[in-house]
This record gives sequence, structure tokens and C-alpha cells, in this order.
Amino acid sequence: MLSVKSLTPDQQAAITHLIEHDSTLMVAATGVGKTVICLTAIKELIEMCHVRKVIVACPAKVLENLVWPNDAAKWKHLRDIRVLQLQGTAQNRIKQLLSCEAEIIVVSLNNLDWLLMQDHECDGIIIDELSKAAGKQAKKLKSKKFGAMLKWRVGMTATPVSQDFFKLYPMCRILDGGVALGTNKQKFLEKYFYSDYMGYNWSLRDGADAQILKKVASLVHLVKDDKAKTLPPLHESLLRFAMPAETREVYNEMKKHMVAGDVEAANEAVKSGKLRQIASGFMYGEGSDIEFLDSARPSAATRWMDALDGRPGLIFYEFVHTAEYLTGYRDNIRIAQINSMSHGVDGLQHEFADVLFYHPMWSRDAHEQAIGRVWRQGQTKTVTVTTLVCDDTLDDLVVSRVEDRGEWMKLFKQHLKN
Repeated sequence: MLSVKSLTPDQQAAITHLIEHDSTLMVAATGVGKTVICLTAIKELIEMCHVRKVIVACPAKVLENLVWPNDAAKWKHLRDIRVLQLQGTAQNRIKQLLSCEAEIIVVSLNNLDWLLMQDHECDGIIIDELSKAAGKQAKKLKSKKFGAMLKWRVGMTATPVSQDFFKLYPMCRILDGGVALGTNKQKFLEKYFYSDYMGYNWSLRDGADAQILKKVASLVHLVKDDKAKTLPPLHESLLRFAMPAETREVYNEMKKHMVAGDVEAANEAVKSGKLRQIASGFMYGEGSDIEFLDSARPSAATRWMDALDGRPGLIFYEFVHTAEYLTGYRDNIRIAQINSMSHGVDGLQHEFADVLFYHPMWSRDAHEQAIGRVWRQGQTKTVTVTTLVCDDTLDDLVVSRVEDRGEWMKLFKQHLKN
């Protein structure tokens, strides 16, 4: 069992910040110990009588994998903290809540609005992966009632500006009720962005990034990530392959006319998905029907697996058909769906040092979290990450977007340091 002495100086600094501030946007990469930081801060705040009980709202997968109670059980100084996970039907959740003597109540983001309407007796909240809550949940969580009800508020995220500065507004609005960036989203947009003549697309004004970050600086705490200094090297590369001519005809048909054979794309979003499928060598048709096109991407994956020369490898994938193809293909290969693997794989990460992204990932959050499950404290081997890319397809755009989002994060951190 770990002791409080095992906490790093950066973790201690984060704990102190959470104790001293009632609203915090905690920016921390995967593997730096966000959970133990928050649990330790809660324990000290309870002992100081600043809070009585705390809600932890998290993605459903975090709840299913018992991340919060399991992390609390690892640390000696947290063994007295009681953690209740609210699961099941609304009736079952009510029964659990009525018999609750725990200091921490963990609930999925989908059920947070329900919990806030119950007699929960909590006066603090932690939102795990705030960037997710800032989407469809934002309208529910940004109300003044939410801020008044819960006086201690923490939001955790690894990439607050992974794509642009738009998401900072709802995240800050949730945490401080509009103190930093105002209570009117339209005014926020008009002040820091300019739009096209239709008012649909907004672009950041020159110098607006520095202005926004100056406004939110007191709300944000960056947990330092010194993995690069303490861990073995991390190498990322692209493994490119060509699309066969027959498949290129199908790809171009879908790209130009939003139809290929009997498969039609209803809108641009559907078309993007179909183009990514075609670049992977197959396409979903009606229902779960699959039209097989080629084996170019599977062949590239096979070359990667063969090059491991017996070493264990970890493959992250997106489409269900990929799992059906890869399952049982190599005894030393572990495959994992990217949406399911951002949490709850402790015990696996140190076994693997070779990672393959079967498809480039749209989400930089998912990309970094997947790598963080392997390249983290305790890793003793050089970690190599390979991404399969089909030349001259949507794969190239996805890769560039991931790289651009990384530049946004570098800019974000640099501004806060300055």
C-alpha cells in the first residue's frame, strides 16, 4: 500500500492548489495521478470542515472500472475515505443514496443532473474529463443554482484546448458560473472571435488567445508532466500504405457523389465515416452488412506484428470489424477499442511497449490517453507508437488535426507560464 510520502512535489502542489481554491480547472496528462490528487484534497478539506461530502461525476467507463474506489484503496492515508458508486436504475440509485454514509459519491456524467435534484448532502464536486461534460451536459451544469449548491468545484481534463478555444468557455462557465469569461456565450464569441458572413464559422482574433488565457489563469492549475525526463524514450511514427486502384474508385465515388454502390451517405458526417471505412478496406452497408474491398490495411498491420519478433503488442482500433479480424490473429497481441481503453487498464500498461493505432484517431484526448496507459510511471522499456495511414485519404487530415491540437496545447501551456 502506498503512503503519502510517495506523492511527488508536483502532486503535492496540485493538492495545495485544490485546497486553497474553490474553483479549479485542473489540466493534467494521463498518468500523473489526478485521482489521488483529488482524493487527498477531499480528505484534507473534510478534516478542515470545508466540505462534508463530494460528488465525483465521471464517464460511464470510469464508473464501470471502479477507478475511484480502487485508487482510494491503494493509498494508506486514504483507507478511511468511503466511496459510494451510484449505479443501476433510478430506484436502485435512490436506495443507495438513502443508505449512504460515504464521503464521496461517484456518478456517471449521464446521471449527474438526476443526482443534483436529489437530497445528496454534497457541497463539493469533481468532474472527471470536464471536456466531455462541456458538451451536451453544459446547459445543465452552467446554472447559477449549480454554483451556489456546490461551493467547491474541480474540473479535470488533459486537453482543454485540444481543437480550439471554444471549449474553454463552457468548461469555465461550469466551474465559476461565468466569473472568468462572462455569462453570455454570444458576447464571448463576439469579443474574442470573428465570424464568416453567415455567422456559422468563428475564427480567433489576433491576440485573443493571450487575452482569454489571462482571464482564466487564476482558475487553471497545470499539473507538471515530467515523464519525458524520467521515463524511457517515446517514439511515434507513421506506417503508410497505398490504397489499391479498385478501392480508390470506390473512395472517389463516395467522396464526390456521397454514394458508392448501394451505400449512400445522408450527410457530410456520414460521408466522412464511410471514407474512413473504405480507407480501412471495408465499408458498412445496410444494417451490419459489410462490403469487403481490400486487405491493404490488414496487411500493413500484419507487417507491424511480424516486426515485433515475439514482443507483446497493443493495438487500438475504432471499428467493430477490426476487432473481428484481429482477434486471435497473434497470441502476443492485445487489441483494445480506443473508446473503452482510456481508463481501467492498470496492470496492463507495463507489459506493453509497442503500440499500434490501427486508424488515426480524431480525438487527441483518446490518442494521448491511450499512449499514457503504456508510457507512464513504472515503464522500463522504450515505447514505440505506430499509426497506420492510408496515403491520399482522410487519414492524412485526421493526422494533421491531431498534430494541430497538440500545438494548441503547447500554446495554452506557454501562455499560462508567461
